[in-house]
Amino acid sequence: MNISSIDLVIVISYIVVIIFYGIWKSRNVHDSADFLVAGRSLGLFVLISTIVMTEFNTATMVGFSSFGYKAGFYSQLILLASFIGFMAYTFIVAKRWKRINATSIIELFEIRYNKSFRLLATFMIVILLLFFSPAYLRAVGLIFASSLGISLTTTVIIISITVLIFSVIGGLTAVAHTNTLSFILTLVALPLMWYFTREHAISLGGIEQVFEEKYLSINPVGMWNDPQLPFSFILSTYFLLFLIYMQSPWYAQLMTAAKNEKVAYASMGIGAVLIVFVYAFSIQVAAYVKVGFPDLTDPQLALAMAINNWLPVGISGLLLAVIIAIGQTTMGTIWNNIVSITSNDIYKRIMHPDATEKKLLRFSRIMTLSIALFTIIVSITIVDQVINTLFVGNIIMASLFFPALGGFLWWKTGEKAVWITTVISIVSGFGLLLVINQTSGYDLNDWMFFYYVIICPAIILIGIIISYFEKPSEEYLLKKVRFFNKVGAPWFGKKEYHKYLECLN
Repeated sequence: MNISSIDLVIVISYIVVIIFYGIWKSRNVHDSADFLVAGRSLGLFVLISTIVMTEFNTATMVGFSSFGYKAGFYSQLILLASFIGFMAYTFIVAKRWKRINATSIIELFEIRYNKSFRLLATFMIVILLLFFSPAYLRAVGLIFASSLGISLTTTVIIISITVLIFSVIGGLTAVAHTNTLSFILTLVALPLMWYFTREHAISLGGIEQVFEEKYLSINPVGMWNDPQLPFSFILSTYFLLFLIYMQSPWYAQLMTAAKNEKVAYASMGIGAVLIVFVYAFSIQVAAYVKVGFPDLTDPQLALAMAINNWLPVGISGLLLAVIIAIGQTTMGTIWNNIVSITSNDIYKRIMHPDATEKKLLRFSRIMTLSIALFTIIVSITIVDQVINTLFVGNIIMASLFFPALGGFLWWKTGEKAVWITTVISIVSGFGLLLVINQTSGYDLNDWMFFYYVIICPAIILIGIIISYFEKPSEEYLLKKVRFFNKVGAPWFGKKEYHKYLECLN
């Protein structure tokens, strides 16, 4: 595509505005709390914007849109997974994360368990985020590079520098407030892309020309082993997102950044609805694109084809700005989350416990720069299949499901149980992946079903059984009491909690 001068002006204008707006909002950043958790002062609209724009990331958008290209409207069934995961998060843990009010998710594991498990969780989550970050960046590069006709490397550098300029100055404060502009732009541009793409598809005969009838509805009957998008894969995604959202490090950090519990709770619930809508637009656009371009070798480029060929001048530039916005918001949040963990859980806690606020803020900014460089290098050299990269990386998040949710909701969750379940989950996840890759007739879809639908629930059951037989020390019982006094009584074992609390009093 030879982008028009009008479109190019729109893209450049967005980049300039977002940089200066981020820098302007950074003027209120005075300490590490402002930098890492936005001073714990984010209001409802800003937090909704940040949650939606963090979840509506380029990697998942590209992945979900590729499903739309392959399996039409039927693929929208996968969106129910996000809705279920977010609503569960809203009702179960949103307020509890806010009550902890920690700088990062890692603090939960020491408050609830012990220092050694906190160290394990720190290592796991840093690896996870370093693994995710390049995948998100590469995803936005795939669309943006093809639309502008420039190299992926150039695209990655442009986007990274845009985010880096205000992130290194203002941290989450700058990221959250720039997300509001990106959110508004996205709500305007996506429906416009959907409208023009749909009109083109109708003029060419409609999607009935390229999809069988079974792909034109969201009925899962008879689709269990469908060659384009098996329902077994969609079911696995339901389990996957429920398992990973509860201990998602970026949402835990955003709950901490909320002004109060009410804002934390409401923002997740409203965000759940909005996320389904924005992804539905992406999936339907990709389905319409297939009418005009039925033989794309890479379905991940479906959205790029719509932007390149079917949008009028001005609207194309608006959508390219949205692509940058989506990449910018996700990258900014993920980078800040990594910085939060490395600054508080590694630098301040282990390396320099006596570090002043000035030193901690300086270290956080240096880490932001370092992580940006790492992300750029890995995204253009290693990461290839974006959606597959994310699914594999989710092994780490799923491994922490029992320690996180069990820790919040069950009095009996034991210290040994969380270690055993976490290790078994990681070993079995990567071990099964190795076996699947070396066994003919099986693919990533089979691995997802076996791991998330069968193995993970079995591991959770193992954790429950081990916890029942653990004999907690007096010190651990006191720690549990202090924890539940802070976050609220457990759902299960509430009588035991109150009984022990009465004995102490």
